[in-house]
Amino acid sequence: MNVHENTFLSIDPGINRSILNSLRDPICLIDANGTICFTNNEWNRFAIHNGSDLSKCGTGANYFQYCDKEPTVQKGLQAVFSGEIDCFNFEYPCHSSTASRWFLMQANPLQANAASVEGVVIRHVDITQQKLTELQLKEHAEKDSLTSLFNRRYFQEQLKKEVRSAHQKNTPISLLYIDTDNFKEINDTYGHPTGDQVLKQLAMQITKFTRPSDTTARIGGDEFAVILPNTNKADLELIATRLSQEIQNLNIQEQNRQIDVTVSIGGKSFTNNSSLNCMIEWVDDALYAAKDKGKNQVVIA
Repeated sequence: MNVHENTFLSIDPGINRSILNSLRDPICLIDANGTICFTNNEWNRFAIHNGSDLSKCGTGANYFQYCDKEPTVQKGLQAVFSGEIDCFNFEYPCHSSTASRWFLMQANPLQANAASVEGVVIRHVDITQQKLTELQLKEHAEKDSLTSLFNRRYFQEQLKKEVRSAHQKNTPISLLYIDTDNFKEINDTYGHPTGDQVLKQLAMQITKFTRPSDTTARIGGDEFAVILPNTNKADLELIATRLSQEIQNLNIQEQNRQIDVTVSIGGKSFTNNSSLNCMIEWVDDALYAAKDKGKNQVVIA
């Protein structure tokens, strides 16, 4: 047993060590310099299992150096040592090649008396199941269950964020509204299951023409919308025209019959500090103008 371990486990060290080794969470003890003074069996097992070198994260190594890429962690641990905070928690992903995993780091002071902090106990708790549940609930709250696009609520919140960002960066932002032509007739003729398939096909086609930075949503029964950050009018016209053409070319069969699907598209690119309400109103007007022109039209205001 080294001098650091003796400091931490001075009261019946054998029992303390057995208790720590019986826990299934990786646990270590560090001193004020960041030196790892003790690790339980699970800490060592986890490190080796994930290909880590115990010389860098085992007893005698410096924990501050091990987490030097996370300044938030170092700052939090120092705050625990100084007594500024009673504990420090840090949630982080730790994905492997075969699974997604998340852990919660918990750091608590080890005090022999109320006057000074001799060390910090660091525990890493596997919160993968909790995190997966949170992500599933978040997805259900943000996504449309039929098309897997974002829903209207998420779209509205994201539009506010993107507009603020465009104003701050002084970059253009574009908005498209897409309405499925004669969708009621499709439902009445072929039934709602076929109508659902049409919406799914439209969603996939729209997604093909968007970038990772864009936000695509189903905002109504047969209505879609796309937020396109940093997109000017010329680019918006090109995207909308190509999208309209590709949707016309969709091959959707039902009861050995071809279902002809078209959309009306309205859009506008904004380059000034237009209000959110004005933006929505202008794009709405452009969509209605596309419908008034006979549907299967693109109007970019």
